Amino acid sequence: YPAGDPRYVPTIEESIANNAAVTLADVQKFHRDFYGASNAEIAIVGDFDAKEMRALVTQLFGDWKSPQPYTRVPDPYRANKAAAIRINVPDKANAMILGAQHIPMNDLSPDYPAMLVAGFILGESSAARIPARLRQKDGLSYGAGTFFQPSALDENSTIGSYAIFAPQNLPKVRAGFAEEFAKAVKDGFTDAEVADAKLGVLQERRLGRTEDGRVASALTSQAFYGRTFATSGAVDAAIEKMTTADVDAALRKYFKPDEMAYVFAGSFPKE
Repeated sequence: YPAGDPRYVPTIEESIANNAAVTLADVQKFHRDFYGASNAEIAIVGDFDAKEMRALVTQLFGDWKSPQPYTRVPDPYRANKAAAIRINVPDKANAMILGAQHIPMNDLSPDYPAMLVAGFILGESSAARIPARLRQKDGLSYGAGTFFQPSALDENSTIGSYAIFAPQNLPKVRAGFAEEFAKAVKDGFTDAEVADAKLGVLQERRLGRTEDGRVASALTSQAFYGRTFATSGAVDAAIEKMTTADVDAALRKYFKPDEMAYVFAGSFPKE
């Protein structure tokens, strides 16, 4: 998007310049103009007296009115274009690669549970394919993997990949990603991989519900999105019933490795 368009994303240099120009008065004015609790969600988890806590929350935040009405900014799906952007960062021992592809899905989509499992197999555990290839097998990366960031409202989620490596190994790292992604899409996953991934994903989800902080975060999100833990339970049930064919089909439907946009930053040798 062109400069001046509200969807325009500043360059790194522009972002640095914009941040450097901010004054204390600017920050104070922004706080006065936009901060308030009128549209806030609060969740409290633990051993407490609900009546006393409600009174305290009312005392602390009840009069803190939001100066402006709340309006959610939509973030609709837009297919990204394949890219390979190199950023030179001098005098760094390590380099970083980050790739991303947008997909038209949110966490209520029928294929969402299958993509959770597919992402776990690709690169979200220590035994996943990308860490096994780039770290254990090739010895190229100090930390590598993939991630799946689902959207809760707009059908605009992200599949991404990352790796930390010595700058001179960039071609080999990129080849490792390309080969493993192509193999996953072409050949699919094994029954053993899917079974292990289902168990791992379900354990992570269930463990998260035993931690007070994550439960509180989930409750505030549910209040905003109009959901309950029944939604999470439905995802768990779908994962339990999932087959290898379901996971392979979802991956092939959404994951397009040739469309991934990559950015790599480091002190690379001159080509």
